[in-house]
Amino acid sequence: MKQSHCERISDTPSRRSQFATPAKHEPHSLGAVLSPAPNNGSLNATRMNHSGYFFFILAIWLLFSRPVSAVQIDILDPTREWRVGSIEISGNQRLSNSRLLAEMLTQARPWYRFWEERPIFDPVTFETDLDRLRRFYESQGYYENRITHDLQVDEAKGIVSPNVFVEENEPIVISQVVIDIAAEQTAESPPSLPEKLPVTPGEIFTEKEYQEAELLLRNSIMDHGHAYTKTQRGAEVDLDTHEARIRYSAQPGPRTVFGASEVKGTEQVKPYLILRELAYEPGELFSLRKIQESRQQILALDLFSGLRINPRETAGTPTTVFMDVEVTEKPPREISAGIGYSTEEEFRASLNWRHNNWLGDGRRLSLQAKYSSIVATGAIEFLQPHFLTRRTQAGLTLRHDLQDEETFLRNVSQFAGRLDHRFSPRLAGSLGYRVEYNQLNDVSGATPEALGDIRTNGILTGPRLGLVWNTTDSLLDPTRGEVLSFTADQAGGIWGGQFDFYKLTTEAKKYVAVGWETILAGRLKIGVADAIGSRKNFPLFERFFSGGQASVRGFERRRLGPLNSDDEPLGGLSLIEGSIELRRPLWRELGGALFVDFGQVSLQPFDIPVDDVKFAAGFGLSYTTPLGPIRLDVGFPFKPPPGDQPWQIHFSIGASF
Repeated sequence: MKQSHCERISDTPSRRSQFATPAKHEPHSLGAVLSPAPNNGSLNATRMNHSGYFFFILAIWLLFSRPVSAVQIDILDPTREWRVGSIEISGNQRLSNSRLLAEMLTQARPWYRFWEERPIFDPVTFETDLDRLRRFYESQGYYENRITHDLQVDEAKGIVSPNVFVEENEPIVISQVVIDIAAEQTAESPPSLPEKLPVTPGEIFTEKEYQEAELLLRNSIMDHGHAYTKTQRGAEVDLDTHEARIRYSAQPGPRTVFGASEVKGTEQVKPYLILRELAYEPGELFSLRKIQESRQQILALDLFSGLRINPRETAGTPTTVFMDVEVTEKPPREISAGIGYSTEEEFRASLNWRHNNWLGDGRRLSLQAKYSSIVATGAIEFLQPHFLTRRTQAGLTLRHDLQDEETFLRNVSQFAGRLDHRFSPRLAGSLGYRVEYNQLNDVSGATPEALGDIRTNGILTGPRLGLVWNTTDSLLDPTRGEVLSFTADQAGGIWGGQFDFYKLTTEAKKYVAVGWETILAGRLKIGVADAIGSRKNFPLFERFFSGGQASVRGFERRRLGPLNSDDEPLGGLSLIEGSIELRRPLWRELGGALFVDFGQVSLQPFDIPVDDVKFAAGFGLSYTTPLGPIRLDVGFPFKPPPGDQPWQIHFSIGASF
C-alpha cells in the first residue's frame, strides 16, 4: 500500500498508489509555514468472613455513590448540557499525554482553578478531536494508528469524562532520501548543499522534519548566492513495508548579488541609521544569513516595532537583487518600573528611563535606579553605536552602589568606560577601564582574624577584558548551543590606586536535546585570583563566593566555602562550580527540572579545590512568560554547613543558567 506525500499526507491512505503535484516554493521566501487496546480493569473483592460487615459497607456505598456509566458519544442526550470532568489517555507510548491533550480543543478544568465552572462538553468538537489525534499521529509517522474512546457519564451531575484509547502500531521509517539538482545549473555554478538534513534513512518519517528539510535545502542554496531558488518535495509511503521514500528537487537559478537597498516607513529616524546596520554591501554575493544578521542589528537599535527585509519584486531573474527595508517606528523614549521578590534579594524594585536616539545617531542614554535588601544602585549610562567601526560601540557609566553583605557594608562610586566589538554573530569581545572609590564599613571582626589585614578604603583602577562565544538559540531560555566566556580583571601596578591584584574567570555552558522534549544543560565555572604584593592589596569585595540561586542551589547565598570563627563566609582566591540539569515541559507553560550542582572555594590562589567539592541536588518548576521563565528551585545539599537548613528554596526569573 503506497501513498504519495506532498503538502500533507492523506488522512485515509488508499490501497492503490496516489500521486499529487509536489509542493512548489517560489523565490524570495525567507520563511515557510510548517505545517493498545484499553485495559479493562476488574474489581476483585475480598471475600468477607463477616457477612454483616460486608452488607453494611455495601449499603453505605449504594447510599452515597452516583451512578456512572461508560457509553459512546452517540448515546448522550443531545438536549442536555454536559460538562467535562477529567480526560484520560491510555495506550500511548511515543507521544506523551501533554502533547496529545495540546492537540485537543476539548479540555478539562485545570485542578488549580477549582473555583471555575467546568467547561462545556461538545460532542461534535470531541469527535473532531479524535480525528485530529489520528491526523496528528500520522504526522508523526504512525499511519496505522487507531483512536477509540468511551465516555464515563455521571447522569446526576451532568459530567462527561472522556477516556481516549490509543493503538500506535508500527511507524513508517525512512528508507531513502534523494536530492536532485537541475542539471543545467550544476555545470555553471554548483550550489552548496547542507551537510545534514533532518530526514535520515532509518529514522521515523515525520511531516515536520520532512518539510523542514526542504526549507533547509532551499535556504542553504539561497544563502550561497542563488536568490531565485525553487524547490519541490515528494514522498512515497508504503504501508505494507512501513517505509517512506523521499525526493527533493531544486532549481537554483542564476548566481546573484545584492543591489542597493531602499528604506521605507521612517518618520523621525534617519534612513542612514538603518542602512549602516545592514550586514551586506551592494555587489556582495546574495546571502540569507546576511539578511538575518541585518535584521538582528536593526532591531537591536530598539527604535522599531516592526521590520521587513525582502527582495524587491521584479520580473524575470536578474543577477542583481535590489532590497526593500520596511520599518515601523516606535517612540524613542521609554520608561519602565518593576517590583519583584527573590529568595536572596527579597523585595526588590527598579525604575528605568531610556532614550534610544538621544541627540540622534542612535545614541542611547539611560537612567537606572534599583533597590533590594542586598544592593541599592543609581546609574547613568551612555552608549555610542558605530564607534570607529560598524561593529564597535562605546559606553560610559557613572554609578553609585550600596552593597550590604553579611561581613561588610560597601559604598562604591564608579566611573567606567568600555568598547564592545562584535567579531562575528557568535563571538563578541569587550575592553573596559574602571575608576572607583570604595569604602568598607561594618567589617566583621572575625574576617581580619582569618585573612589578615584588610584594606577598608581606597581607589581601585584598572582594565577589564572579556570574550564571549555564544551559539545558543535563546538568551533567556536556551535549548541548544553553547556559551564560552572569559573575563580578566587587573588593578593597581602601572594603573595606580590602593588595590593591586588580578582575577581570571572562565565559564562554559552547553545545551543538548536528548529526546522526549528533554534538554540536558551543563555548566562549569573556574576562577583564580591573587594579590600583587601584600595580601591586603586584594579587595575583600572581589573575592570568590559560592552558594545560592545563580551558584550552587541548596546552599544559602555565599555559604559554600571557608567560614570564619563567627560562621560567616570568607570567600576565596580559587573557585570551581558546576551544574547538570534535565529540563522538560510538563503541561502547557509549566516546566520541570532535575539538577545536581557542585562547587567549592579555596583560600589559596591557583588551588582549584576539585578534591573538596560539595554537592546539592533538587528539582525545579518553571512557568514560561513572554519575559522568560519564572523559576522555583528546591535544593538539598548533601552536607549542609553546620547550623544551616537541610534545604533551600530559590525563586528567580530566567533559566537557572
